[in-house]
Amino acid sequence: MELALYDPEEGFYARPPVGEDGHFVTSPHVSPAFGDLVARQLAESWDALGRPGRFDLVEVGAGDGTLALQILAAVRAVPDLGRALRYTAVERTPGARAALEASGLEARASLDEVGTVTGCVVANEVLDNLPFHRLRERNGRVLELFVGLDGDRLVEVEGVPTRDAIDRLDRPLRPGEERPVSPAAAAMVRDLAAVIDRGYALLFDYGFGGDIAPGPVHAYREHHVLADVLDEPGSRDITAAADLEAAAAVARRHGFRVWGPVAQREALLGLGYRLWASGVRARQAEAESRGDWRDANRLYAARSRASILVDPGKLGGLQLLAFGTEGLPPPAAVLGDRQAGC
Repeated sequence: MELALYDPEEGFYARPPVGEDGHFVTSPHVSPAFGDLVARQLAESWDALGRPGRFDLVEVGAGDGTLALQILAAVRAVPDLGRALRYTAVERTPGARAALEASGLEARASLDEVGTVTGCVVANEVLDNLPFHRLRERNGRVLELFVGLDGDRLVEVEGVPTRDAIDRLDRPLRPGEERPVSPAAAAMVRDLAAVIDRGYALLFDYGFGGDIAPGPVHAYREHHVLADVLDEPGSRDITAAADLEAAAAVARRHGFRVWGPVAQREALLGLGYRLWASGVRARQAEAESRGDWRDANRLYAARSRASILVDPGKLGGLQLLAFGTEGLPPPAAVLGDRQAGC
């Protein structure tokens, strides 16, 4: 999985995979509302930290920089925050870092290169794309799924679990359950905790835990879900919902307070999605009143696309897990739908 996704020449992420012309889209590509609302959370976090003169925003898995540019544009509405904010992207692939730097953004290859920060670390759909082991309960035994060969085809093979996998199984499998376990995800949360001297981490992801089942491992290519994750390695994304209970446990072990997970729908409503949508609706009505139907249609389309962000059956079903240093209040996003923005 590591090679299939991240090999610098043949891996899936060696080429830009995200966007309308790529293989899948994420929340910032669907609507700038996502970046605007995350910027509201950053403004509230900056205030909770005492409005420091330097406020760091570190984005892990920054991709093509879409979310970064949305946030940087939005924070200009708060001039003091705009002057304080220092943005750093973390992207492991050289091509992505080069593209980010060409857009004027500072990029690093790993969190180790960032140093400690006061501010926020944001990761949107990163945990679910880190390499994982697959464990399965069968007739009272725990087995691991490996990759084997059948002629010239890659196939799944059940076997005795590796120590890395078993060590990350922090709670028993249910009868018949298959669960991804990811030492890489645990390491990322640990590295996030090491980076944050004072502040918050906001992790948006497809996740499971509690009453939410893991769901199947699957692949994406050209905006289609593929059941076969082993065919043509490097040609498709490989993903599974992230174990948010395990991620929360790592954060707690490193002294952080943990909030959530809450559904992305609730998080964005709590950050003022309704206010954002009503503002666009008002501009649409103004365009209609002056007979500018092209602008009115554009604004209607913008509202329609943004609704995907809070649709429980679409991107609204993602989860937000947040954690912060001791003494900080919970971020507004984890308080859920309050009928008003922060």
